[in-house]
Amino acid sequence: MIDKKQTLSLSQSAILCTILLLSLTGAASASAGHPALPDMEDLALRLADPQDRSVRTEAALELRLYGQEAQAPLTALYRKGTTAQRRGAVIGLALLPYPGLASDTLLSALGDPDPSTRSMAAHGLAILGSNAAPWLAARLESSDFRVRNAAAFGLRLMGAGAVDALSHVLASGDTFARAKAAWLLGTIGPEASRAIPALIRALDTEDERAMHVIAEAVDLIGPDPAVALHHLPLIGATGSCVPGRIGSKAAPVLVRLLSRPGTPLAQFAFKALADIGAPAAPALRRAIGQGSFGQQVAAALLLVEIDPNVVGALPEKVLSALQGVKHHTKP
Repeated sequence: MIDKKQTLSLSQSAILCTILLLSLTGAASASAGHPALPDMEDLALRLADPQDRSVRTEAALELRLYGQEAQAPLTALYRKGTTAQRRGAVIGLALLPYPGLASDTLLSALGDPDPSTRSMAAHGLAILGSNAAPWLAARLESSDFRVRNAAAFGLRLMGAGAVDALSHVLASGDTFARAKAAWLLGTIGPEASRAIPALIRALDTEDERAMHVIAEAVDLIGPDPAVALHHLPLIGATGSCVPGRIGSKAAPVLVRLLSRPGTPLAQFAFKALADIGAPAAPALRRAIGQGSFGQQVAAALLLVEIDPNVVGALPEKVLSALQGVKHHTKP
């Protein structure tokens, strides 16, 4: 779900490695008494030199001499410069002693026409870590696909530092943003485990593709079974939910998850439906009549435990499969 144009050539990756290394080796140590600012157009071109690493390194070291005072001319250059100059200006802003002060320009560069400039802006914002995560996460809802993809790229580079910001996006009214946030959380893996409750709540969506993306993210993270089984019956619940009916609103969503046989979340959904019991019966009956064959069999297994009299009303094909399951599981 990341735009392929966001991927970088080896030379571009080297430029970004320079950004990261220099940002971690004391860029904030620049102090007052800086020399006069140079021609930023030339410096920017050297920062973004696509061929010679030594040129880029020397330019980055030179930039450190000017400290935060370089922010204003670099910002102005980004606004009016050529493509190569904009690339260099973005690199320069990311190398400032306090790059967060240039965040407005870096965020603006996420929508730059040049994919390399967008990627460099994403890297620069990722260096800021969790402080920049909410800004990037908010841009997953942008109407500009370039901004969305660049923001997602930055969040993916940020890794676990983006978990909380991505969790908030799961409550968005934008289906695309919810699915993208879930996918990104899935790429983080177990370190995103604190997002499991928000992911489970987000399963309550009419968009089938989004639901499957969210479910896949839950499986990739690998939730604690106790956490999953606690939150699954609460899908769709509100503060006014009658205790005896907890799970009735969750049941339709859980039944849909049965269409993913063999996955951990489908197994959790089956167990949650069994725990819900009678309030899940209407959703189970609908699944027997309208669901896939796998859903029909799973729903029938659950429903006969709730109401054994339903056996006579089961479709013949489902009943035959059910009898096979019962025979197979007999001690």
